[in-house]
Amino acid sequence: MDKQRTEELLKGVSQEDLISIIWKMTACSREAENVLISWGRKNAKTKKGLVHEAELQNLWSEAKEIISEFNEYGGGPEDEEEVAGDNIERMIEIVNEHPMAWEIRKEILDEMLYEFEVGNSGFDDQLIDAAEEFCQSEEETRYLADQLSGGNSGFYKSYAAQLYQEIGDEERFLQIRFENLNYASDYIEVAEHYAGKGDHEKELEYIWKGLKECRGRLDELIDYAAWIYREQKNEAELWRLYDVAIQTKWDLNIAAIARHLYAYAKEKGDYDSQKKMLLLLLDVCQTSELKTWFDASQRELSEEDWKKEYPGIMEIVRKKDRRYYLDICMETGREAEVLKYLQSEERRYDYWNVDSGQYFSKRLFSRYPDEILALYWRDVHTLLLVTKNRNYEMATDLLAIIKSCMKQIGKTQEWNRQFEELKEKHKKKRNFIAMVQKL
Repeated sequence: MDKQRTEELLKGVSQEDLISIIWKMTACSREAENVLISWGRKNAKTKKGLVHEAELQNLWSEAKEIISEFNEYGGGPEDEEEVAGDNIERMIEIVNEHPMAWEIRKEILDEMLYEFEVGNSGFDDQLIDAAEEFCQSEEETRYLADQLSGGNSGFYKSYAAQLYQEIGDEERFLQIRFENLNYASDYIEVAEHYAGKGDHEKELEYIWKGLKECRGRLDELIDYAAWIYREQKNEAELWRLYDVAIQTKWDLNIAAIARHLYAYAKEKGDYDSQKKMLLLLLDVCQTSELKTWFDASQRELSEEDWKKEYPGIMEIVRKKDRRYYLDICMETGREAEVLKYLQSEERRYDYWNVDSGQYFSKRLFSRYPDEILALYWRDVHTLLLVTKNRNYEMATDLLAIIKSCMKQIGKTQEWNRQFEELKEKHKKKRNFIAMVQKL
């Protein structure tokens, strides 16, 4: 209907009827409601609160429709996900920027918590973030904590406990915490609570309780307690933690206390304990830390001990990180061992290959040119056994390296011969032949 007809139809209509018409239109169309809200922002200056309330409800109505559908099907279209996410962000802005009655916020909050409890939409974190922003007083935060603490999620029960702690309800915080002590982080949170109260006996009591009862990640508890015992210079308790870690037989736990015992021994000048922990750390550390502890051992062990322990240390390095082991061989004049390994290994043509990017073979070429070229040609032939463009690309890149190497040592004619033979052998691989034309 055009504007002129609308104007003719509404001529002489009463305010009551006009309001009724607008209300019915907004009830049927979210777009119509947005038009009314937009008008209100510009013109209803004395009724801004009503405009913000209407906008908040309209944003939630649209978001709720999407989230409910996502809950039903376990997800949905990306464009709808963006709409709901943007709406929630805008809702948070409105409640933070404009005072609004709790009754208005609570009505939407309850609906958000309902959708959250269904828990199949993927919006859980956003809904809880919004819920926290909707609660702007101590009692409102308590209301949110009460709702979350009654749910089934252990994670959000922990979140509820934090909310109780924020509003100073220590009794409720501890009650929920004690009912949900499962993981190391749960015990640490209780320990930190008692530490904040100055009750360090209780703090450590819950760390030890966690070491006996918690599920996984004992390394976090060991690390927490070890810092305290180091500060206290309580060597007996540090070794007690060591015994606990050893009994678990988990490298992660053993490494956690070994780091502290190493540092403690170093501070005391106890060389024997320092040596023991260095060798232990080499054995149990993660691969990313291996170089750190190898360098520390080389630097801090006596010359006699380094010479004595070196074979065992190198065996540990070989088992944990072959590439680093071969690096050390290169640095210590054992290039022949590196070549032997490259020749004997089952070659892989991806990131995990120790010679990825010809890391070792390029460095060995000047000393072993014929052996490295033979290795490269072998790799090319192996790659071409698989009819796959990715293999063709890798073979082409390797052929470019071979060509450069052979030219460098004066074997250009031999390159031409071998290259032509290769192309003849694989002439039916049209994609490969097209790729090597540039060579």
